[in-house]
Amino acid sequence: MVTIKQIHIENFFGKGTFEWKLNPLVNILGGKNGSGKSSAFTACYDIMSSEQLSDAKNSQLENWCTKIIITLSNDWTLTWDNTDKGGILDISSGSVTVEAAVICDNTGAKRSFKDVEGEIDVLLINSFEQHLSKAVSYDSQPKTLKLDDPTMLDLMIKDQIELRNRHNTSVMEKYLSGPEENMQELSAYKQQFMKLFTVLAAFLTGYEKAFNSDFQFTKGGKTFGYEHLSMGEKQILLLLLMVANTQQQKCIFFMDEPDLSMHIDWKEILIKQLHELNPNMQIILSTHAPSVITGWMDCTKEVNELIK
Repeated sequence: MVTIKQIHIENFFGKGTFEWKLNPLVNILGGKNGSGKSSAFTACYDIMSSEQLSDAKNSQLENWCTKIIITLSNDWTLTWDNTDKGGILDISSGSVTVEAAVICDNTGAKRSFKDVEGEIDVLLINSFEQHLSKAVSYDSQPKTLKLDDPTMLDLMIKDQIELRNRHNTSVMEKYLSGPEENMQELSAYKQQFMKLFTVLAAFLTGYEKAFNSDFQFTKGGKTFGYEHLSMGEKQILLLLLMVANTQQQKCIFFMDEPDLSMHIDWKEILIKQLHELNPNMQIILSTHAPSVITGWMDCTKEVNELIK
């Protein structure tokens, strides 16, 4: 799996060329509201995670930049260019899609998205949008959440818990039906699986018993589900679940203000605890909080520093 070596964006909101050389493990981007952090993160995620862009997304990019070049750790590049790419019309929906990026290998030869897709594992979390979004599609969801008006954050947590438990079931079936020498591997897997609860306990203090696979919490003698946690507690739970579900595999994780609604004590330990769950993950994180960058100043840049 690859990481990102450099992000190059031309005519970045009309200010100049944005160029960010990244560390393979931790990268922190600061800047005022409206400086373009969220737009840059979302654009890079979209370009790296899909073969085509919708006409709407392509138009959004055209509004604030003219070219994006993402250079990977294997020296392959993904280039989105503000030119007419000959959009493809989907007759059934009426929407137009365009190629997300031109992909070239380290020799400059053009390659297809399928050539690089298996080498890229990229995720995105945007705390601000999750706080505001309502789960408009909840009517079509199984009614496992005891909430009259769940947010998208609630449903995202639900999905991540189900993903975690499905993976755990498949792994247990594999090892328990296999040869006896697999027991050592199973033991290592169990330790990794349980690490989430240890890391979660560093944030969610004051609960009276260990959390379980359904993420039930007990406080003051009362047990309740994760849907009744505070907004900040839900946010850290979702983030930790997403990281834990990477199974310590190398991946790229864009985190747009993940510390939103977090107590200052949480901000100070956030990056360290994320790497407890996956030390192989490349974190690309934006924040306004000085407490998040404590101990990570060498990995921190301001948006204005990167524009020439």
